[in-house]
Amino acid sequence: MTYQRQSHVSLINIKMTEISQTILIDAPVNKVFSYASNYLNWSKFFVGLSDVNPLTEEVHNNGAKFLYKVKMMGLNVNVGTEFQQFKENEGWIGKSFKGLEHQTQWNFKKVNSQTEFTYTQKYVFPFYMGGKLIDKLFLQDTWKEIINKSLQNLKKATEEK
Repeated sequence: MTYQRQSHVSLINIKMTEISQTILIDAPVNKVFSYASNYLNWSKFFVGLSDVNPLTEEVHNNGAKFLYKVKMMGLNVNVGTEFQQFKENEGWIGKSFKGLEHQTQWNFKKVNSQTEFTYTQKYVFPFYMGGKLIDKLFLQDTWKEIINKSLQNLKKATEEK
């Protein structure tokens, strides 16, 4: 009998932590979307994200895959994300395929001449790293701060240009 080890296990029965924040940006949707969806800009506005590398030739549509590092609890963690449900000037879902299980949702909505941008992050913090307890005591507030600062950075970058 042969056993195969899976490198990424789905934690379907474990409730994911969900953090969502919205910001109003004084720039048109196409400008904000173009900037935010360009992986070359991610480390410029998203706090703690670095070393973004595309794994697919397609980088701006469904199936686009990226590897990058996220700073978490003082450690750089390797993460892989794939674009799903990608719609130009509307948003996409980023689904993990490597590293910590996560899903992000990027939603862009036109509000007059501005953009309402909502970022949602869902994740499971592994039990071997402290699980829900460490997540609730330390990580959730840290992620809220990181996301808030990142959205402010996106706002500044897209309103200036």
